[in-house]
Amino acid sequence: MKENNKILQLIYVAWRERWSDSQWGINIKKVLPRGVSGDVYNLADCLMQQALIGSTANPLVLNYLKHSLCAHLVSHAAVIRCIAKYDKLERVYCITALLEFLASIVDGVTCRIKSEEAVLPSSVVHLVYWLLQIFARTVQHYELYGEISAEQSYMLDQTCVVIERLSQQQFLLSMLYVGCHEELEICGRIRDKYASIKGSLTNSNFTLNAPNVEQQLQQLAYIEAKHLDIQPLNPPSTLEKISCCVQPLLAVEVLLNPCKDTSYYVAELQMLQRLKMYSNTRLFYEIIRAGFLTLSNVADTSPDTMWGAFMFFKMPHIIKQLHALQRIPGEQPPPADYIPELVEALELLIEDNLLLDFMDTKCSCNMIEFLLNDWTKQQLVSDVHVKKFAGQREVASQLLKKCDNGQQTPSNINFIKRAEVPLSGVLKTLCTNKVQDMVNVLCQVPVGNSFELILSVATVEGRLKTFVSRLIQCNENSKPVPGELGKLCVIRSTLFDVSFLMLTSIVQTYGSDVVLSERGDSFFEKWVRECMVERNKLKNPRQILALCDDAIVDELLLSLSKPEAAQLKPSSLSWQETCLNLPGVLHHVLIAWEQETLSSADVKSILDNIKRRLFSFSVCATSFLCAYMYSVKETELLKPLNMIQQFLAPLTSEELSSQENAKERLALSYQIIRKMQHDVHPAPSTKSRLISHSPLVEQFREVWRTVVDAGHLPVRAAQSLESLLLAGGAAWLTTQMVEQLLACKYTRDMSRSMDVVFAVMHLDIEKTTEALLQYVVAPLILRRQGDDINEPQSLVLARLCVYCIISCLEIRKGNASSALTAMKKRSRSHDEEELAANAAKVRKVIGEGSDNSSDFAESAAGGGLAALLGSTSSTELRTTPLTLREPLHTSVQHIFGVFVQFVSGDELSPKAVFVYQFISLLVECGGDRVAPVLRLLPTTLVQQLLKVLVTDDIRVGLISRLYDLRLQAGRQSAVADLCLWRNMQMARHSIHL
Repeated sequence: MKENNKILQLIYVAWRERWSDSQWGINIKKVLPRGVSGDVYNLADCLMQQALIGSTANPLVLNYLKHSLCAHLVSHAAVIRCIAKYDKLERVYCITALLEFLASIVDGVTCRIKSEEAVLPSSVVHLVYWLLQIFARTVQHYELYGEISAEQSYMLDQTCVVIERLSQQQFLLSMLYVGCHEELEICGRIRDKYASIKGSLTNSNFTLNAPNVEQQLQQLAYIEAKHLDIQPLNPPSTLEKISCCVQPLLAVEVLLNPCKDTSYYVAELQMLQRLKMYSNTRLFYEIIRAGFLTLSNVADTSPDTMWGAFMFFKMPHIIKQLHALQRIPGEQPPPADYIPELVEALELLIEDNLLLDFMDTKCSCNMIEFLLNDWTKQQLVSDVHVKKFAGQREVASQLLKKCDNGQQTPSNINFIKRAEVPLSGVLKTLCTNKVQDMVNVLCQVPVGNSFELILSVATVEGRLKTFVSRLIQCNENSKPVPGELGKLCVIRSTLFDVSFLMLTSIVQTYGSDVVLSERGDSFFEKWVRECMVERNKLKNPRQILALCDDAIVDELLLSLSKPEAAQLKPSSLSWQETCLNLPGVLHHVLIAWEQETLSSADVKSILDNIKRRLFSFSVCATSFLCAYMYSVKETELLKPLNMIQQFLAPLTSEELSSQENAKERLALSYQIIRKMQHDVHPAPSTKSRLISHSPLVEQFREVWRTVVDAGHLPVRAAQSLESLLLAGGAAWLTTQMVEQLLACKYTRDMSRSMDVVFAVMHLDIEKTTEALLQYVVAPLILRRQGDDINEPQSLVLARLCVYCIISCLEIRKGNASSALTAMKKRSRSHDEEELAANAAKVRKVIGEGSDNSSDFAESAAGGGLAALLGSTSSTELRTTPLTLREPLHTSVQHIFGVFVQFVSGDELSPKAVFVYQFISLLVECGGDRVAPVLRLLPTTLVQQLLKVLVTDDIRVGLISRLYDLRLQAGRQSAVADLCLWRNMQMARHSIHL
């Protein structure tokens, strides 16, 4: 209090004696204790009170205030707060003087110490409210009286000048943005005041001298992060004429997750759309082009049918949902019979003559017409569009047919649409209890490639589990009835056999984790869990043998060792008991053969008797033999291998004719047995994507050359890369891909390679992201700094890291993938509430009566749709978790710790540039979704980076987005970094002056 009185007395003396600014500065320093700011003694408030005592401002005292500000005796925050507290708005001359004073200091506002940082955001918010009060008072006066005085007009012009200066100062806008999260009440008043100003301007037709002031007022009233500058590093999609990301990503996802519902793919593509900033038109074009590209080079039957089914049955629903989720509430509804963005995408696609020519030749038809004819039924395009696009391709298609001369082998694509009807018929038949009908239908399924076609359609339509569950029920219902003889018994055994073989083939194709329930209690599900050898799922032969009953094994041995006992007696063992006890029989046969108790002819006779009874018995026997081969030495493999080969020996025509539909079942059993044998012990002459005598690095380079030459990711290459991931591990494969990425010489090639690498990492996005952040990036930068880890390599590498973090961040916790652990399939975080909120909107577009909309309806219903229809609408099918899961949490912490070391020095280096690029891209690409990642930022990282990075790349928009401004700690960190940025900018510019 003593110093306050001294300050007031000094002001009186200075005014009375008309001191100059320098005299004031000399004398006030005698009053203030050394090293203490005048803010402690309210120096700014004292000067302001004395300057505004009368009806006009005292210019001399205001000069003292400005000098104190320039001499750092008072802070800008204190001065701004004092001005904003002045409430005598009727004193036009005083207000005008304050506005002129503000205009002179607003460009130099900054902070020097922590105490000032705590006050400045709030002060700026109050200042904006004060300015809007002045503006509103003047405009309302004009609204009431139809005129304003010259003094009021000049005051309004000065207000506009300050508002313009304020809106041009990014530092002050950032302070306002932070302050609005702190002063929520004042922020509400600012918006109310802006609304009243807007209303008065509209009612009075008042013309402002500053044409942009209304826009600037709106910016101040509704300040958002988008108003703050940020240096964009993620290239816009307009610069990317051809995308290399959608096709590889879909190739990987269809390979790994063919059974996923539509919303899974929609969420994946939405993530990609945000990262690449694609419009719906561009995204639809890339999706269709991806399907054609993949189909253009698949030679195998299974990928051909799967991708054809994906295009015809899954892709329409993906496009519908993407279109529905992008709709803005309240906007004019789109046409009911077509999607405008899809038509625009097709117009882009029709220009790709080379791709369409190849597809027309491969499929022996006008592919565009063939595809769109089906899409008209689903109201994706109209008949007018079909005629238009088909007409554009007609001449080329006819010419290609003439050149073909009937030499082209028909593609499976021509039969895929026809497979939908047989699938429905099979499912309908399996619901009945007519054993003969089920046998007739199921025995026709394995003929030719019908089984693969039906499986492909069932998979992409989301009906695979339904198909499997009904097959299991059919297998259960085929148990032998005690005392049943003759034809009925044969029919039941055939039904058991064919259903067992089909189920085993499906499990081999998709994995038991995908198609079977974890706690299924049917015979087949128990057999798969306990006895079936799957790829990457070993079974202990001792545990399989422990399930055998010694009495049943002895009975089977006796029966199989006698040629006259070729058929099981009706009153004897059930087929299920035989399947479970055959391992015991084979184990006894193996031991006896090793000890030469049995001759090779005796063994052959026993194995032939097993195969003649039911073909599923030879599959059960092979499964045990494969498990047995895993547990013995290499020198002991010959006999079990020979036994498996005996199961693959052809049957005579008499043996085939003795059973109904034996040929189809036998062919399916051969296929299953060969796959089991191949997974355990492939033949040396077999060229396989899993087995090779060349080193892994050479295999990888060969595959990568294929990808580079093709310009996209062929299905075969995706399968090979999956195998290399299993063989070499995530860290090895990620390292190899990043090495190939950095080896590119041109930026365009590097961007394309990065897209492919990002897609391939989705083979196991969690493991590969962990490897990238923990084991690849830091050693690579340290080892090759100054070599090729510079522009643009560092930017592309940073973008890859950020893309992977964002993708990994949004994986659903319950079904996180791990290709290295039982190949469990991934599931994205399709938030149930958001999905329910969007369901009504999606149904309006898709149509509840659509025949093929079951997969979305089922997935939505699974999330408690009816109970959640009232939740808030959204355009996303996934949410951001509040905290990071492992291993992402540890990986991010590790890379941030490495970054602290990268910027610990005093000089600018490529390491520091990489840290900036990483953080900037994380904010730019992730937005609010990366908030859990940003919470792990070390407290000193940004400030140290600001000191090292002496360029203008870091801007306030980046710093303001790094912290959670809803929390006090987040606001404090943001203000500290912003003030450091401001001081460094001012120091840099003062040097230039």
